[in-house]
Amino acid sequence: MQKIKKILCATDLSKISDRLLSWGVTLCSGFDASLLVFHAIAPPRGSISRQIEFERGGEKKERIEIAHEKIKKFMNRFDIEWDLFIAYGDPVLEAAKIAKKTKADIVIAASLGLSGFQQFLIGSVVGRMAQTFSQPLLVIPPSETVSGTTSPDLQFTNIIIACSLLESDSYLINYASAFSEKFNSKICLVHVMESPVNEKIVEITSAPYDETQKLLEEKLSLKLKNLMPAKTSILRGIPGEELALYAKSRKINLIIAGVDDRPGRIITTTTTALLRYSPCAVLTVPVKYS
Repeated sequence: MQKIKKILCATDLSKISDRLLSWGVTLCSGFDASLLVFHAIAPPRGSISRQIEFERGGEKKERIEIAHEKIKKFMNRFDIEWDLFIAYGDPVLEAAKIAKKTKADIVIAASLGLSGFQQFLIGSVVGRMAQTFSQPLLVIPPSETVSGTTSPDLQFTNIIIACSLLESDSYLINYASAFSEKFNSKICLVHVMESPVNEKIVEITSAPYDETQKLLEEKLSLKLKNLMPAKTSILRGIPGEELALYAKSRKINLIIAGVDDRPGRIITTTTTALLRYSPCAVLTVPVKYS
């Protein structure tokens, strides 16, 4: 089982930041972990002269001081040990550096719920995080980060694991078990059937279509049950979409999905869809794929 002792909360100090920090505090209480708070001052867009003016003219120092005081004022409400890290530069790259330096076990961040068109224009920060970090990333959706609330009703009652039915599923199960132990969660192993069928998972037969589908579901269900004692479910369709719909209809609190851990990886369409459309929190876990 994965031990979670350090949680890094990456905040952009937007209107949902108080909610996100509260989640971080609650998570630390649940795992008996220490909290690390991170914020990055992004360089101003524009010419090089504008950036030089920002750095040397006092704006950079002022922004850092304001961020420090704002975070400190909020965190003083809680009886918890915490450390603050403020950096200057690209938020994703700087957060990745701090996460590695502090040996954080999990990084948490909030999704801004950008539309597909907005993400095309400015990119998804959490998408870049999932693609860059070597640590698991817990993304809180906009629906859970309501501004003005400082005592979130944090629940992980129902968790689903997006299983690929490959060896990499063991990484996801380790984290699901850690959450289940601390939050008394119910775990469901879910696999989405796509076409063509992956021959690494199950052999293809020449039987009639309906019979083949039934046989496939039976074999896949058996493989899921062999992973761990938990409820299982086989879905059909596009994984990201089906998992999001399943989570919404079953009142799921957390989806755990894997991302390739190799340098320069590109997160899968499944994980991308979950980060964009999931109605609940998503934990992306870097895993090794053979």
